[in-house]
Amino acid sequence: MRQDPIIIAGGGIGGLAAAIALAQKGFQVTVLERASRYQEIGAGIQLGPNAFHAFDRLGLGDAARAIAVFIDKLRLMDAISAEGDHPCRSRQLFP
Repeated sequence: MRQDPIIIAGGGIGGLAAAIALAQKGFQVTVLERASRYQEIGAGIQLGPNAFHAFDRLGLGDAARAIAVFIDKLRLMDAISAEGDHPCRSRQLFP
């Protein structure tokens, strides 16, 4: 174990990912989170393929995929002009 402990403020996706990566490298990590418990809040988040590559590197890819909800279709459009109606199947992104 490395000498200096690391404190991470926030137990969201970024904080927990940093904590896991640092712990895997031998650091002593403490995560400080304001919430009294972890639970779903809001409607959820959409994660792109690169997030799943990061989960794979952390050894969490299979667990993340097991609880993920995959959409049937994704439509990309320009926020200002509404042009570019490009439908795409999510299984093309997440094989």
